[in-house]
Amino acid sequence: MPTLTVRKVIAHEGGMSCSMNVRGHDVPLEMGEEDRGPMPVDLLAGSLGTCIAFCIARWCREAQIACDGFEVKVDYVNDGDDHCVPVLRVEVSMPAGFPEERKQPLLKVAKTCTVHNTLCRLPEITVTVAPETSGEGS
Repeated sequence: MPTLTVRKVIAHEGGMSCSMNVRGHDVPLEMGEEDRGPMPVDLLAGSLGTCIAFCIARWCREAQIACDGFEVKVDYVNDGDDHCVPVLRVEVSMPAGFPEERKQPLLKVAKTCTVHNTLCRLPEITVTVAPETSGEGS
């Protein structure tokens, strides 16, 4: 099962950013690709993990709880036969000393992320083919 690990990183002037490690390779070599970037399902799982990381970082900052070094790990199952990701598992690891009484509120915060809520509600998706254009400027 592919694994993504999302780490919270504090960037310049207190801004927040996330880095994402995708299996140590950008693209699985067995796909015969040129190893130039993550696969689309990696980005789906990564979007969930980074959204959760953002919500946790913002909540910790607002609650004045130290959280430097926390990680969000996302495991997923890619069902090639049905062309879907039927399982996403998220594990949040907080740094040593994180208050035990804050773990349940943290779980609640993690579940408020927009990507989590979107996946849980199965959005309506419309796919169309654009009409042919003349190729001149829009």
